[in-house]
Amino acid sequence: MKRKFLYGFSLLFLFLTGISCTSSPSQDYLDEYEVQKMIEDAIRQNNEKLEFTQWKIVNISAKKADWVWNEDIGRYEAIYDLPELTEFIYENGAALGYVFIGTQGVDEVQKLLPFVHTYSETDGEGSTITYTETISCDFQYGSPSTVAFFIQASDLFRADDYLADYNFRIVLIW
Repeated sequence: MKRKFLYGFSLLFLFLTGISCTSSPSQDYLDEYEVQKMIEDAIRQNNEKLEFTQWKIVNISAKKADWVWNEDIGRYEAIYDLPELTEFIYENGAALGYVFIGTQGVDEVQKLLPFVHTYSETDGEGSTITYTETISCDFQYGSPSTVAFFIQASDLFRADDYLADYNFRIVLIW
């Protein structure tokens, strides 16, 4: 009987001690709501000063007639104004170029520039000719800012018959 009494008294003592420790609010601890509010306020205040990432997409169609052969370098060039390329983007952002290969809605793919592809062809005499074609671009900040696209074969050979219309995509990120 004494054991049950001591056991019961011990449980009652622990229960009362626990209640007394938690029943009075302490100024030393924050509850979950207060901590969450402090974090949200800090994020909100920080984001007021933070510039979020922005981007602009510019699509350019280079027609077959736009390509100009540069004899000195052995490549085709097409240059377009790109007023969207500001000094801030040029110095602090990124400019990415893509070319679309294939037929839109059928087998079209978007390739990051430079795009390099190797061709193997048979000439009229049965000889195999292998060459690599590179499509690339350059960005120049100025007045006006420009983007230049290039097509260059590894043999530096001029082949006007192989020129085609190309669709390019420029992505400016800042």
